[in-house]
Amino acid sequence: MGDRGNIVFKYTDGNKIYFYSHWGGSDLKETLRQALIRGKERWEDESYLARIVFCEMVKDDIEDLTGYGIAPYEVDNEHPLVTVDTKLQTVNGIPFEDYIKNPIKEDEY
Repeated sequence: MGDRGNIVFKYTDGNKIYFYSHWGGSDLKETLRQALIRGKERWEDESYLARIVFCEMVKDDIEDLTGYGIAPYEVDNEHPLVTVDTKLQTVNGIPFEDYIKNPIKEDEY
């Protein structure tokens, strides 16, 4: 049981990391939107932006030993992947600027 989902963070060199949420998969699109709004000054700095995104995911639950993870591969996923491309500055092909105004819906993947 859970609500599992992943945000895929694709770096400019092609490497990827996956931010996993065990209980917040259905909220990841909004969580990412909030992170992009808060981290707008760091859209050009992929390492800072990655940290901002993950911190937004765990901000209310930083001391638990379960619930979130970081991996170089997809982790136990139930929802379509939400992919952040730092080189193109897109989320599933939508420019960051447009995404923060109107995030993608579940059926738009």
